[in-house]
Amino acid sequence: MLRIMRKFVVNALKSSSLCNERMYFQKAKMRVISVTQHNCSLRNYCSPPGDVKSLRSVINPHISRIRNIGIMAHIDAGKTTTTERMLYYSGYIRTLGDVDDGDTVTDFMVQERERGITIQSAAVTFDWKDYRINLIDTPGPNSDSVETSRQTSDTTNLLFEQDGQKQGKLPIGEAKTFRGLVDVVTKEQIVWKPTSDLDDGKNFERKLLLEADDPNLFQEVQDARNTLIEQVADLDDEFAELVLGEYSENFDLISADKLRSALRRVTLARKAVPVLCGSALKNKGVQPLLDAITMYLPAPNERSYEFLQWYKDDLCALAFKVLHDKCRGPLVFVRIYSGLLKPQSAVYNINKSCTERMSRLLLPFADQQIEIPSLMPGNIALTVGLKQSATGDTIVSSKASAVAAACRAGRDARGEKRSTSDVESLLLAGVEIPDPVFFCTIEPPSMAKQQELDNALSCLQREDPSLKVKLDPDTGQTILCGMGELHIEIIHDRIKREYGIETYLGPLQIAYRETILNAAQATDILDKTVGDKRHFVTAELEVRPRSGERATTKPVIEYAASVIEALPREFQGAVENGITSSCIQGKGPLLGFPVQDIDVTVQSLMVHPDTSHTMVSACVSRCVQKALKKGGVQILEPLMNLEITVSEDHLSAALADLAQRRGSIQEIQSRQDNRVVVAAVPLAEMMGYSTVLRSLTSGSATFTLELASYQALNSQEQSALLQRRMGLV
Repeated sequence: MLRIMRKFVVNALKSSSLCNERMYFQKAKMRVISVTQHNCSLRNYCSPPGDVKSLRSVINPHISRIRNIGIMAHIDAGKTTTTERMLYYSGYIRTLGDVDDGDTVTDFMVQERERGITIQSAAVTFDWKDYRINLIDTPGPNSDSVETSRQTSDTTNLLFEQDGQKQGKLPIGEAKTFRGLVDVVTKEQIVWKPTSDLDDGKNFERKLLLEADDPNLFQEVQDARNTLIEQVADLDDEFAELVLGEYSENFDLISADKLRSALRRVTLARKAVPVLCGSALKNKGVQPLLDAITMYLPAPNERSYEFLQWYKDDLCALAFKVLHDKCRGPLVFVRIYSGLLKPQSAVYNINKSCTERMSRLLLPFADQQIEIPSLMPGNIALTVGLKQSATGDTIVSSKASAVAAACRAGRDARGEKRSTSDVESLLLAGVEIPDPVFFCTIEPPSMAKQQELDNALSCLQREDPSLKVKLDPDTGQTILCGMGELHIEIIHDRIKREYGIETYLGPLQIAYRETILNAAQATDILDKTVGDKRHFVTAELEVRPRSGERATTKPVIEYAASVIEALPREFQGAVENGITSSCIQGKGPLLGFPVQDIDVTVQSLMVHPDTSHTMVSACVSRCVQKALKKGGVQILEPLMNLEITVSEDHLSAALADLAQRRGSIQEIQSRQDNRVVVAAVPLAEMMGYSTVLRSLTSGSATFTLELASYQALNSQEQSALLQRRMGLV
């Protein structure tokens, strides 16, 4: 088939926080949307309103008529194109924008418009047929950030397939002749009819498909509907009783309403995923997609959140994204789970243990906002005035409310106490941020600009928690750590454009790790007099390699029985700080990278009464370094999961290139006319891979990269790395 099908996902609001878990169920595939690109005239969405709806006209319905959705797919799959069509057909923009022209609503950053890709997620709110839809347009996975997982793990899961499965909607025509589709549920044909040279997709005809119209298509629809009914009956007992009872002889008697209700039940139960057919490129199929969002996806109150019972009707909200505005300061996106949020009110941040005052409440529409008087449960909005709140923080009405919720959560339904960890898991929301895999130095043009650079990096870190900034203790240089080449490139460009600082980046380097091969012991003595106080510490430690399924840089710390008895409690924190800092803060004995997978036992510790905590930490840290050197150091390199989607014609070239990159092919799958290569490749071999792959495949292939684990370098590779780091090669 020449018709290009592309993926679009609408991901369901199903957890108390923007967690990373997403579940896709494909047994009963009802609908599919195909998304492609379209060239339109340049538009100015700041023009006078005319017949365009005002943001102030967005309805504020009951929570049951709210839908929170996110659009997810590979890079260049058409997520932003689909979003643009949704806004156009709902009446909130005058003309259709185009990604290539750089005039879409949700791609408003300069970097997005120059590159023609989505870099950061954007939220828009609009209404469709008396439903309020809060939509988040996300970047593709090649954007090297955690934007997608941050924004969409609390949105409704709607699969977006490219395999053209035709169980819920069947296309009428294909490629250039594609002009409409048939709804298998209602057996109605929907045909788009352009009224002028500009086919904007607004005009279409919906009518019942008759056998006389197209006998072959009619029979195909009949068969598809019967198959769909059988699949849904397998998943829903209530519907199965109908199918096996009064409708067993003739499935045609099953009404569309009964089938829709069953489809919604299996969708809410996460047993199946609605799949639609259409083309955003040709402006066909987007309106049925919006209808399906309202018909099949859950309202916020149809998701159960255990922690809400502890808050009763008090405010409980989650901060899931931060932006910085030069005039208004930090703007925090919040999602309300319970209670009411109003401007000019004080709120309590559980994660930061602080009270903040929110000055204004804004309804987001990409880079435009309007002020609103309040926010009800189930909705998303921007807040102004929260200086401390960051991604993943839980916001409540007051400290007293948090304490009361903690007291309620501290006892279960039988009145028994719960563990502290259980209570915290109910109260605190967070986003799992993977460790950065690339780093480089960043320097201002002069020391006079260093403070401005520090401020810019601080703001960018708050916006993007996957960006890490640290100071090299030996050279004093600022180290920028990120998720990929594009990630760091965008940060560098934003510092220049938004903060007016011309910075210099050092060469991009891989974030390796270190571990030990053998157990080892070491002793260290610190004896220093400062003023009239003598600081004296003697430490003896043992380090051991630890094997486990999940690698971690946080060491497991144990104490010998004699140490537990003699060590003053106030020094225990200093000891653990010294051990942890020696392992985590880039102090590996070989190359200075973080040390992972070790256990540390404190065998002996003697401390003079006047010794400060800082001196205890310094002595213990130095002792750990000695022990690590004795244990035999092994360098670990990041190993990436790679998935390449490539045509059959270019498959051999892609495989040959992977072989030269120390890649291990795990599986080759088929996906329509393409092949999907699943492989494991060291990150060090993937520098500049995007450009190489485009060259090998004439720009037709796409790939995704995800950190899998850290693996040991062999002796030859480790020796070569050491020589490069020391400047010998």
